[in-house]
Amino acid sequence: MRQLFRFMYQHGSHLAFGAILMAMSSFGQTYFVSLYGQDLRQAFGLSDGGLGGLYAAGTVMSAVTLPWAGRLIDNTTTRLFTLAVTLLLVTACLLVSGAQATWMLCAGFYLLRLGGQGLMVHTSLTATARQFPLDAGKALGAIALGLSLAQALFPVAAVQINHLTGWRIAWLINAAVLVAGVVLAVSCLPRGAEKPLRTFRKRGTVKAREISVWKDRNLLLALPAVLASPFITTGFFFHQARLAEEKGWALSWVAAWFIAYAVTQAAALLSFGPLIDRLTPRRLLPWFLLPQGAGMLALWLSNSMWVTPFYLIVTGISSAIASTLGTALWVQLFGPEQLAKVRSAVEAGTVLASGASPVIIGMLIDHHVALRIQALICLIFILVASLVAALVKAGTDGDINRSNSHNRPEVH
Repeated sequence: MRQLFRFMYQHGSHLAFGAILMAMSSFGQTYFVSLYGQDLRQAFGLSDGGLGGLYAAGTVMSAVTLPWAGRLIDNTTTRLFTLAVTLLLVTACLLVSGAQATWMLCAGFYLLRLGGQGLMVHTSLTATARQFPLDAGKALGAIALGLSLAQALFPVAAVQINHLTGWRIAWLINAAVLVAGVVLAVSCLPRGAEKPLRTFRKRGTVKAREISVWKDRNLLLALPAVLASPFITTGFFFHQARLAEEKGWALSWVAAWFIAYAVTQAAALLSFGPLIDRLTPRRLLPWFLLPQGAGMLALWLSNSMWVTPFYLIVTGISSAIASTLGTALWVQLFGPEQLAKVRSAVEAGTVLASGASPVIIGMLIDHHVALRIQALICLIFILVASLVAALVKAGTDGDINRSNSHNRPEVH
């Protein structure tokens, strides 16, 4: 732990940049957008399924766009790319605020998902992992604290602002907060860390092997485990009111324990970042979902009110590891020069999974499949995905150990 804090102190400026971007991505994250669900349904005359369908449509469109848009970070500086993503996300906030028809709301959802959970997170993780390829676990764990802090603070603030001003003004305020946050983040970014990828290669080195992302065996084996946590977490959080109703819990009781989720996630980020570097991401991959599996088991077996804190705490552990493990794994398997291509493709899958899960789980609820039974299904999937992830092998051409010994990025 002391080593981690020393690392954070030595590289505070760059890590602050990444952490603030992670926090600002909240404006396009499901946990934040869902806070306005009731107001949006009333304003546009939508049912739960209707609003979920619009949100899913925006999410799918963003997932289709993300692999192309994410690779553009290779062609410009981190600073300029961040500002472009911010402009996109501000436009999304303004579009939601001024929406007068459902198609405008759907377009707003599309830009929120693309700019927020998609490109803002992609920029933060890609820039950080490239800057610290040998310490990716520690660095990514440190910047993910920004999102954990936002998850603890933003919902309370958003609900209060929405109550005082109404949802349209609230989204204008969200846009202003976003601009202020990104200005602060960009001011923290060291000048030497903002050059495009082509300037990281030494003269005379051979361009990294181009890979066909979706034909890579390791990626396909790892993907079920990597996508399981965002799918399950988002889906169950989105339907937390239904879960409380089924279990006979007060919704206020469930909401009160979300602070435990945020605190646990922050503690896990600090603890597991160095562990990822020490054990390597590939070795940790088959094990990180087991805490969340224990939470699903508890939801299946018991209606006790004390299942709530247990389920949220163990979910926080797996979510924290998932937020850093994937990117660290891609660095290990493919090297930093291929990171933008791989991450943008995988992030598209993550956005799609987290956007589709509320719809899929909601449809199962409509067909009388209780969340208790869905928790059992998720547990089985976690066990299968973990077994499949154990088949991931190191030693590809892009392995980070060889990539950095023969062609280590030169940062100016």
